Amino acid sequence: MTLEALWQELQDLNSNEVETIHKLVQALKRTRVSPMAYIEEMMNFQSLGYNPDEDAYVHRMLVTDELKNRYQILHGGMTTTFIDTAMASTVFQEVGQDRRSVTLDLNVSFLKPALEGWLTANTQLIKKGRTIIVMETKVKDEQEKLIARASGTFFSQR
Repeated sequence: MTLEALWQELQDLNSNEVETIHKLVQALKRTRVSPMAYIEEMMNFQSLGYNPDEDAYVHRMLVTDELKNRYQILHGGMTTTFIDTAMASTVFQEVGQDRRSVTLDLNVSFLKPALEGWLTANTQLIKKGRTIIVMETKVKDEQEKLIARASGTFFSQR
């Protein structure tokens, strides 16, 4: 695709769509130095750190129209991506950014549709070994309703 062809595609977008495209282009550029920037930007992903009261790492994402399926609920793959990203962020906060970490297993149960607003993921460590980390995540909506729960296993090494 040429820049001219791209320019033609952009001509009939409304202001919200133009803003979304701008945000995604900026995130795409940031992936040159931060590989997860694009995915995190799509979700409006936020890491809020460790909450000792919950004994959990807290992350948030925003449900937007672009992330909804044909039934106008958050696409299950996006919910899963949010959980996986929250768990990965938890691993890096626990073991440091210099370690290589990947998902070995992720099991998600969808309990209620997410329709709009912010979702919050609380991730707890179940077991942290030398290279294997097991976690559980609960995702709630702004009304504190449980949207999904997951268990995940990550591999992490230097």
